[in-house]
Amino acid sequence: MKKLFVILCPAMLLSGAASAQVRVVPGTETVCLSNPSASVTFSTAEKFDIRSMKFADGKETVRPGDNVLPWTIIYHGPQGETPLVRPSCAIYKGYTSERTDSSATLVFRWDARLNYDGAGYPVEMRVTLGETSPLLAWNLSASCPEGWSVSEFNFPTIALASPDSASVITPGGWGNEYKLRRDTVYEANYPSWSASMQMMMVDDGSGVFFYSPRDYNACGKLMTVDERKGATTFTTHTVASEGWTGKDGRFEVPWTTVSARHTEGWSEAATEWYRPWALTTEWGKKKITERDIPEWMVEKDLWMRAKYLGDTTVTAVNRAIDYYGEGIAFHWYFWHNHPYDSHYPDYLPAKPEFAPIIAQVRSRNCQVMPYINGRLWDPAADSYKARNGRDASCRRPDGNLYTETYPTSMVPNTVTCPSSPIWRGIILELADSIQENLGTDGLYIDQIAAAAPYPCYAHNHPHPAGGGEFWYHAYRDMMLDLRRDHLKDGNVVFSEENAECYIPVFDILLTVNTPHSPSCRIVPLYPLIYSDRTLTCAYTYTPYTDVTKGDFRHENMQCLLYGSQLGWVDPRLLWVNDESAYEAKFLKNLTEFRKKQHDVFIGGRYVREFVPEGDNPYVNVPVFGGDYMVKGSEWISPDGRRVLYVVNSDSKAHKVTLPTGKKITMQPISAKRIDL
Repeated sequence: MKKLFVILCPAMLLSGAASAQVRVVPGTETVCLSNPSASVTFSTAEKFDIRSMKFADGKETVRPGDNVLPWTIIYHGPQGETPLVRPSCAIYKGYTSERTDSSATLVFRWDARLNYDGAGYPVEMRVTLGETSPLLAWNLSASCPEGWSVSEFNFPTIALASPDSASVITPGGWGNEYKLRRDTVYEANYPSWSASMQMMMVDDGSGVFFYSPRDYNACGKLMTVDERKGATTFTTHTVASEGWTGKDGRFEVPWTTVSARHTEGWSEAATEWYRPWALTTEWGKKKITERDIPEWMVEKDLWMRAKYLGDTTVTAVNRAIDYYGEGIAFHWYFWHNHPYDSHYPDYLPAKPEFAPIIAQVRSRNCQVMPYINGRLWDPAADSYKARNGRDASCRRPDGNLYTETYPTSMVPNTVTCPSSPIWRGIILELADSIQENLGTDGLYIDQIAAAAPYPCYAHNHPHPAGGGEFWYHAYRDMMLDLRRDHLKDGNVVFSEENAECYIPVFDILLTVNTPHSPSCRIVPLYPLIYSDRTLTCAYTYTPYTDVTKGDFRHENMQCLLYGSQLGWVDPRLLWVNDESAYEAKFLKNLTEFRKKQHDVFIGGRYVREFVPEGDNPYVNVPVFGGDYMVKGSEWISPDGRRVLYVVNSDSKAHKVTLPTGKKITMQPISAKRIDL
């Protein structure tokens, strides 16, 4: 039985009971905001501080003196001034309080001095607590002199007393768990491969602190957890849009951040506090079964990653079809006339042998999607000058280009602003040409859901300078246009990585860049939230040269348990020798098994992972670290049935015990379903 703790401020005991469950209680140089689930006490003396913060378990989470800088703001003045203002550089004016029928709010104010007119320009921080929820809601606004704006800010900055031992949970790809280390910063750059969702957590084993900006417009933001000198600090750094400062000089952060401590674990906090919000967003409101995705894609089970167009590749592709059967989807790379990661977006004309290869693969009831990039424009490409790429490129504040170089080509590529009509036209033209001239089954447009937004200061672009919502909105609108007017019936479009905001504009997301190492464990944070909202394929990058070291089996085991479509392996690696052929057999076993699980994986919900007890070897998996050979997951089917999945990635049989207490024997390289 769970215990209910009612948290009271000390001053409340003296002030008498009030009828509302959420209370504002002044004290001597303090004010307390509390309800039955949370209590936070702020200093109202000479400077702001959080003196105490407690939740349902009564554990103190902060140290006095660590929370004197809840915000920082960088302003931009008409002469190019860029002052960084902290609370210590402003005059603390104390607080006022507000009430509604269901919440109470404390409004803290500082006056910033930005010129010599004698006026103070208020910075206001609002902290709101509802009647019963432990979630504290944080908002920030500021006033600017004429001609000024807010260009960057950090908010809210919340420092916890560092626990002796804890894990940091970040939303990189599937989700990541790191050991909290001293003097270490953990970053999540949203929306991108490093932050598929908007939350960070610290789990100390007795509970988890949850921190989440609830931004419906998916603006670019860098969330961090920073351990330093005994304090573990959460904050969000954002480059503001100039459009967020009104003509009246009023600036307001266009989202609310929530925080609280959950008395159970990180998965419970994410499920209870993030998923309900996610389902109210534009990208999370529809289930897979409510989306207009071609049936062949919904029921896909296996992917291959084909490279080049030579006989070795074509032979391996056909052998894969012979072995696994119809229905394989092939991503195809190195099909155009220029080296990879160079001369983008000048892909066409394709090498002459590519169209016949596509036709031959499709004649065997398989699908082909060639690689293109939705973000990079090589300034040395013929099209850059001919199509006026300079006007489409994303610009730094000094007017220079953002330029990236990749080891695959070692040539500079400029980052293109998705709001540019020039770039929009090029992507839509490519969609038409590739489908028409090559006869593909759709489009693979890389980096859109993988690469974080850049602030853009190109004044000829149709968005306010700086950061903001334009990046996501531009790509969303571009892809919706492509789907509506350019995508052939029955074809699909997808991107690499799984930033949540792009779920509805792509049919499926390729999830392969989740960080992983012996010190960075992949955890199923994304499936907990979005397993019934989006299709994914793969798990991480499969081995490039050898599939026999153990990581290939581990990846596909996890892939199946997460409900993701399997494989995404170069078929040339599968029949090199008897050992690699055994790996191909493991993939075949899982593929045949997955074909029978559509009643759960299509529209069902991932609930949790588990490790069966008993005879279950713990081994070192290359590039992943230690893990078990037999693992499991629990799902709830669309009609409410509970289902357990168990996979044995070992070449030996193992007798294990399920969480239900049932003992089962798992045959080598096999999977099993248990309906509860």
